[in-house]
Amino acid sequence: MKFTKLTSAALTAGTILSILAPTATFAKTAEGDANANGGTELPMTDKTTVGISFGDNSDNGNTGYLRLQMVPHVLDFGNHTEFLAQYPTFDATGHNVSINSNDRHASYDNSDTNKTAVLNTEDGKLKDVKGKAWATVVDKQETRENTTEPTDNINGDWDLKVKSDDVLTANNGEKISNANLMLKDTQYGRTGEVFTLTNEDQDKGYVGAGDKDVSDYSKNISIPLDAAGQNVKVAHAATAEGQGANVFGWDRSNINLTLPKDTKVSNAVYTAHLTWTLSTGVTTA
Repeated sequence: MKFTKLTSAALTAGTILSILAPTATFAKTAEGDANANGGTELPMTDKTTVGISFGDNSDNGNTGYLRLQMVPHVLDFGNHTEFLAQYPTFDATGHNVSINSNDRHASYDNSDTNKTAVLNTEDGKLKDVKGKAWATVVDKQETRENTTEPTDNINGDWDLKVKSDDVLTANNGEKISNANLMLKDTQYGRTGEVFTLTNEDQDKGYVGAGDKDVSDYSKNISIPLDAAGQNVKVAHAATAEGQGANVFGWDRSNINLTLPKDTKVSNAVYTAHLTWTLSTGVTTA
């Protein structure tokens, strides 16, 4: 019992000493005084970017009263276990048409995200092309200021065409000849709210009020993948047609790549390239 009492007394004394001990203080660095902070005054700042994006929103840099604003940057037919002669067709979702077991990855680069971009829009005038791979021609020719002959300030009178630049070629140089690309069941939409679609400064404040759609466009477009490719019509706008943004779209499942049934393939990535051309055929004298 005596031992217990002595211990209790010692703890009490210790507690009293702790309470009476002086409180420690720490010096702070004064703001606005570079010398006090080793040459850099406080407060100091830094920045963080918080980013998120949706769809293909890259600007191709084209300008003009009439311009080709967008084409599909990638048509991605996926990665597959092997080539099967009885299933020679692939679509731009990365799927080997009519057989599921041959699909390995959704993208040709062996990743699981397919790179065929689709259009995001809430413009009701573009409802038929929403969610599709797309190409856009912007026609603001009615706003042209320099209308010297033969140029005028009337919308329309243009052609959109596409052609192959080369055959499918592997990174090891191996080629697949006679492949064919099909863009099936072309859909069309037109809007005067061009800036809402493009998000490009050159379209700010513009609203097209014309009421004539492009009436002549190809419902099905066949493009042989050939180094000597020929231009294939996508659309023709007649005089006064197409004011604003003209959008041509395709379901990814309706974009098909078909290889010859006798094709021999290696474990390689095969790519080919397309060139889209917007022209009027009008030349100066």
